[in-house]
Amino acid sequence: MVHRSKIKLISNDATASWRLIRSPSDRQTCPGEDRKLLVLLNPKSGPGRARETFQRRVHPILSEAEKSYEIHITKYPNYARDFVRSKDIYQWSGLLMVGGDGIIFEVVNGLFERPDWEKAMNQLPLGIIPCGSGNGLAKSIAHAAQEPFDLNPMLISTLSVVKCRKTPMDLVRVETRNQILFSFLSVGWGLLSDIDIESEKLRAIGGQRFTIWSLARLIGLRTYKGKVSFLPYDKPIPKENGTTGNGFQKDRQPDIGKISHSKSYGDQLDRYSTICESRSYHDAIDGDQIPDAQERINGLDANVDEVITESLSLETGNHRRRLDSFYSVTSKKSTYYSTGGLSSYQSFSESQSAELGSGESENRIMYGPASTLPALTAALPSTWTQVEGDFIMVHASYQTHLGQDFLFAPRAKLADGVIWLLVIRAGITRAHLLQFLLGLSNGSHLNCPGVEMIPVKAFRIEPAEGMIGYLTVDGEAVDYGPLQAEVFPSLANVMST
Repeated sequence: MVHRSKIKLISNDATASWRLIRSPSDRQTCPGEDRKLLVLLNPKSGPGRARETFQRRVHPILSEAEKSYEIHITKYPNYARDFVRSKDIYQWSGLLMVGGDGIIFEVVNGLFERPDWEKAMNQLPLGIIPCGSGNGLAKSIAHAAQEPFDLNPMLISTLSVVKCRKTPMDLVRVETRNQILFSFLSVGWGLLSDIDIESEKLRAIGGQRFTIWSLARLIGLRTYKGKVSFLPYDKPIPKENGTTGNGFQKDRQPDIGKISHSKSYGDQLDRYSTICESRSYHDAIDGDQIPDAQERINGLDANVDEVITESLSLETGNHRRRLDSFYSVTSKKSTYYSTGGLSSYQSFSESQSAELGSGESENRIMYGPASTLPALTAALPSTWTQVEGDFIMVHASYQTHLGQDFLFAPRAKLADGVIWLLVIRAGITRAHLLQFLLGLSNGSHLNCPGVEMIPVKAFRIEPAEGMIGYLTVDGEAVDYGPLQAEVFPSLANVMST
């Protein structure tokens, strides 16, 4: 038996290649590695080159590492969600998603539609190959491991799959009036959510769509009236090591208290004349200073545009419902094969696809850990802090990066039990807002006047009646209205180096 798990990268100025160094001591890195990986690929994520990219840049590494896989191409919205919900997923050693953050959202929530969700989340690590516009989770995983993701995102992510070391990651349970969701990245209301949803029409240009639409929304600035409530995080947060720590001027320490446990019933389912200086609660914990600069993201390397030897026909649609829509290839054949023919491509017939569902089910049953919060319609305890008025944006993140070049929460960890809640109230100047948007690339946005970053365990957003706008969960638009969320530490496992 050939042992496989360590990869050593050998590179020079002109080329890059890899070879395997195998060690028996690494055999326990990924239990069950004799089984295949399940690969779910969204061919229309980002600029729509995921399938070509996988064949040309990911398959050779998996083949060299003797990592066999079974690949399925997504065919419609919620295809990946229906797939992991209904199939015998324990025949595979892990779930590898090729696409953007959208397909991760599908898979995570599909797993929580299984009665055996706890077993699935514990036994099947999640791997990500970033082919979308944002790629926030893939960048956050690499950032946590201090890997040089920006130099070659595809290679770093694929080596994480080969190494296949399980790393725990927090998930957040999100409740709206109509549904329960589990989130791995962020919840947003206001400016960044507007940019995320409305820039969909520019998705063909990739991640640059966010920059262009940020300028559009800065010119046509909107405010949102409502109430934001949160339960402050009540434990010390360790000081940051390395270059991502940041500190702010001293301010008030929020009142800390415990919330009584009660189950959520969602399972059934004008402006300010002056603006205060930045009031972030990082400084109530420690006094680290944020670095002046950090190298800007280089983006997916230019080699993605190389021509591959095979012509791959992609099916297109006249409309898309989601940010990372799932329209599949029409062909029933594939060029995905690894050494010895161990890996395979699977394509269902129309009758088999119908068994999964159309992706539009309105009566989804969500399992997962029970909520510890009051019902969405119930009053909140006095231990919560409430802020009411006009807002430019409210955005909660539990990962460091919202996108490959969006260092949103520099203090975040993959599994720290903290939600980082950023609040910008109305009255901030456009100049400071522009400073905020530009600072997202290196974390300096938290130094902008009018920007608050608060560590919390749970929060609730209540838009005022009659207001219109977007609420997003992991970049997906959800029903607009009251929403509450709470963090569940180390609920999932991801593949990391």
